[in-house]
Amino acid sequence: MEKRLRDGWATSSRALAAASCCFGALIAVLVVAIHRTGAMVLAAGLAAWKPFAGACFAGLLVLGGGLVLFYAREGFDRSSWCRRRRQVIGGIGALVAVVGWLVSLPALAGGAAEGLGVSLLLLAWLDWFARRTMAERFFCTGLAFATTGVASALLFYVPMTFVPLGTAVLVALAWVGLLLPVSDGAIGANAQPEGEGLSPKERLRSFAAGTWRPVVGAFITMFVFGFTWDTDLMSITLNYGASLAFEKVIGMALGAALFAGLSRFARRGGDAQRVLFNTVLPLMVLVFVIRPYFLDVPTGAFVLTVFGVLREAGFALFLGAAWIAVSDAARESDVSTGFGAGILLAGFGTCGLAGLGVAYVLGPIVSYMGAILFTFYIVIIAIVNTPIVDGAAAKAPADAPKDDLETVIARHCEALSDTWALTPREREVMALLARGHSYPYIAKELVVSENTVRTHVRNVYRKAQIGSREELIALIHQGADA
Repeated sequence: MEKRLRDGWATSSRALAAASCCFGALIAVLVVAIHRTGAMVLAAGLAAWKPFAGACFAGLLVLGGGLVLFYAREGFDRSSWCRRRRQVIGGIGALVAVVGWLVSLPALAGGAAEGLGVSLLLLAWLDWFARRTMAERFFCTGLAFATTGVASALLFYVPMTFVPLGTAVLVALAWVGLLLPVSDGAIGANAQPEGEGLSPKERLRSFAAGTWRPVVGAFITMFVFGFTWDTDLMSITLNYGASLAFEKVIGMALGAALFAGLSRFARRGGDAQRVLFNTVLPLMVLVFVIRPYFLDVPTGAFVLTVFGVLREAGFALFLGAAWIAVSDAARESDVSTGFGAGILLAGFGTCGLAGLGVAYVLGPIVSYMGAILFTFYIVIIAIVNTPIVDGAAAKAPADAPKDDLETVIARHCEALSDTWALTPREREVMALLARGHSYPYIAKELVVSENTVRTHVRNVYRKAQIGSREELIALIHQGADA
């Protein structure tokens, strides 16, 4: 029996790894299209390729905005996605993206086709990610970034006449990944939440509470990415060509290693998302805040390279964190992954275009805008997180014994459970949430599926009239501190 379980896990891991590499091929396509060290950019020059990159951002914005409007009109309901639907949408996106690369079109038309096609592929892949466990999400994201780094490095050395064809092959691989026989996991193709669901307003509130920190950070990084794209307008010194391409690959490899480590942590029952959001990303914010002040002073190539690697790793970490958070929040709050994808695509497109254009208006001083925005960002997070306790227990007076604190928290959980008329199972789930445990840990502790845990959590939120885990923990600990 144990051998069969090990064989099953190995088979599942191989299928996930293959799919993750295909998703990495899709990210590599985006790198070729919009990164300033993409093979086509280096061959054509920044000025010649800028219309293509701008139109690609516009394609992301148009499709993303359309998805947001559509699902807002539908009340954010989760649509009945299935594997076949993902494959069809991804296939249409792949066809449009390939046309953008292989058909001789004006730069604006080719970029728009690339943006729309990649957007449809990302929409299908986000639904695929929403059906994975947290450990699988981190594993797949890390392997995808590693694949992106390898593909980007290879395309850098391919003769330029073969780059469009190579990119079209990567697009095809991104669609093939959706065809692989990977199980839909805990959420089946037509699974519905158990019990009464949340109202549209409550679902949206829960979705926003679980995503705004990494998503806003990702939008700022896209804005920074945009205005650092054409550094000729900013009159600052940056590595370029092979040096910057090297920084990009190493930065992606560093991001991949961090996601892989967090995947192992999540598989052991740890809350990998909390570690990523509360520890790793704030450290990366410091890189974006400090880096502009080194641009106006003489620095060696080594210092530029270190900051460049950390910058590219920051891009990977923030974009990966937003991707994981949206796929998880869509599943937890019962909001359609189409709406989540729309938020990401519209935000990425808007911020990328804004970054590309703001350098024309502000010139070199724009290099400090990223530092200013990230400073406000981390201050806001610090203020918002002040009443929220990170971890298993509330902050207690120095002389308060731990056992007494646990007793007070348990008593207050019971009082709130009575007030909200929770079922016995909902009481157990809430007590474990109050101590900071992750969904996989709770599922293992209660011997239920992770999907069942999420259903009980949604019911607790509905009865308590709240929208997020943070609000629940704050209510419990406020009572414990009283």
